[in-house]
Amino acid sequence: MNPLHAVLYGLMEGATDFLPVSANAHVLILGHLLHDRPEVVRSFGVALQSAPALAVALLYWRRFDALLRPGRAQGRFRGAHAWAIMTLVTLPVLVCGFLFKRYFYGLMLSPWPSVVGLGLGGAAMLWAEAHRRPGPVADLGAVTWRQALGVGLFQCLALWPGVSRSGATIVGGLLLGLDRKVAAELSFLTGAPVFLAAAGLELHKSAGIPGHPADFALAFGVAFALALLSVSLFMRLLGKISFKPFGWYRIALCPVLYAFFR
Repeated sequence: MNPLHAVLYGLMEGATDFLPVSANAHVLILGHLLHDRPEVVRSFGVALQSAPALAVALLYWRRFDALLRPGRAQGRFRGAHAWAIMTLVTLPVLVCGFLFKRYFYGLMLSPWPSVVGLGLGGAAMLWAEAHRRPGPVADLGAVTWRQALGVGLFQCLALWPGVSRSGATIVGGLLLGLDRKVAAELSFLTGAPVFLAAAGLELHKSAGIPGHPADFALAFGVAFALALLSVSLFMRLLGKISFKPFGWYRIALCPVLYAFFR
């Protein structure tokens, strides 16, 4: 890997990691286009997820502060209730990822599972928008334990390349009665610990930073800066648009990728 490739990976990771378009699929496909070794791209991409996770921790520091210091926090999302919601959303995917990591890591070595995941995830997003439950939960503090567990189980689908972790949690949230913004915010908050855990596991497995440390540092900085911008912009757009454009984008990308890789 070289500095130019590192910058491109950082741009791709930072721009797409918390959008419902599957950053994992975009990074893996970029790796195939750049002809980098698939196993290096896979490890590099997973470790690089720590950059957007830290960006979200910075943007939503008040939410995380409510977990650590509930007595000083405002709103309903704090204390034991907030901890229970975060645990129920994150625990299923952590357990499932730990038990089946070899199988899902193997799928990342080929672009085809990512292409399939992009298409199916886009179709699921359009279907979820058309079948949203009326009277959605419009406050993060009003999310129930049952809804949190349901979103957590939906998140397990994101272990398949191309499905998108944020896409799976947002689709699950919409179908379980959450407002678009609440579903997205819950996805961001629970994504940070999931990404940090995945990155830590990958760094431990790789016995250090995948690739050259300088290249990783460069990619990390680019991904962190761009994630700050993309997450802020995404949340502003949610007040004006639905998730349908993201679903159509994913579906439209599939035949293009099919023609290219074929």
